[in-house]
Amino acid sequence: MSKENKQTLEVYQKTAHIYLENNETHDAMDIEKAKKKKEALETLIKESFKGLEEHAKVLEIGSADGINAAYIQSLGYDVTASDVADDFLKEIRKRNLKTIRFNVLEDDFMEKYYAVFCWRVFVHFTKEDALKIIKKVYDNLEENGIFLFNAINKETKSVEEEWIDFEGEYHMGQKRYYHYFSQEDLDDIIAQTNFHIKDFHKEGGENHNKWLVYTLQKKESINQK
Repeated sequence: MSKENKQTLEVYQKTAHIYLENNETHDAMDIEKAKKKKEALETLIKESFKGLEEHAKVLEIGSADGINAAYIQSLGYDVTASDVADDFLKEIRKRNLKTIRFNVLEDDFMEKYYAVFCWRVFVHFTKEDALKIIKKVYDNLEENGIFLFNAINKETKSVEEEWIDFEGEYHMGQKRYYHYFSQEDLDDIIAQTNFHIKDFHKEGGENHNKWLVYTLQKKESINQK
């Protein structure tokens, strides 16, 4: 576990309640925009997990308020929500979701899943963290399992990494570590595993390229020929 990620988790442990409050404030600033983003993400999740059987086990890494995990559960999957900050865990449990305290960099998976979802979490991982996580998810997915995640595109930033606390609705009072990946960065990391890139696209921001979105599939046979 990198020192950058460790320190950032300590910030969330102290300020998760502020994050939850600010998230509501942010959505309220443009309700229609927030609605469209929510619908677009739900469509992506539904399409990415379309081939899974009913009640297939799905893990969300970094569930925060639990909204996405609740949606995944509404699709008929057996979802487990996870986070590390106490206030996030309390918020998730309000939605009557199966919830675990889970640090993907340090904790062992207790079971295998048919899909893993990790949204807006890679922003706090170094390249070394990202490789460790992608390998770890691969090892704990069932055959043909899906890993859906995103990361901020380095093309939209002037630096590769930084410690920052945002102004306005994203302000949390303490700086967090942010790492920005290029598509080449992540493609190289993924190439060090046996994952198959099932789908990739860019989305968000003024030029629709703020986020790099990956749907990976565990296809052992592809790289064992």
